[in-house]
Amino acid sequence: MNTTVAENKVDVHYSQSVLQSIKEKLIAADMINQLDVADALKELLISNGFTLRLLLKTSAPELAKILGIDEYITKLVRDAAKKIIKDRHQNTI
Repeated sequence: MNTTVAENKVDVHYSQSVLQSIKEKLIAADMINQLDVADALKELLISNGFTLRLLLKTSAPELAKILGIDEYITKLVRDAAKKIIKDRHQNTI
């Protein structure tokens, strides 16, 4: 009987971590979807696991290489991410 209780605790913990991971991915996808860029670019960013912060930490040449797009487009994407972060910061003040 103790084994069953221990197994249930592990399952609950595992489920919570899975749910937390899903929640984080949904939040990241929601933020990416707020970017003022083409939907195809949003889908590309989401499918590659980008968050706004990761997007801004990644250099333009590296981002262009990862996504297979022109560096000029990466600049537009990064500028859109900066705008969202700036707007969110202003709304919290």
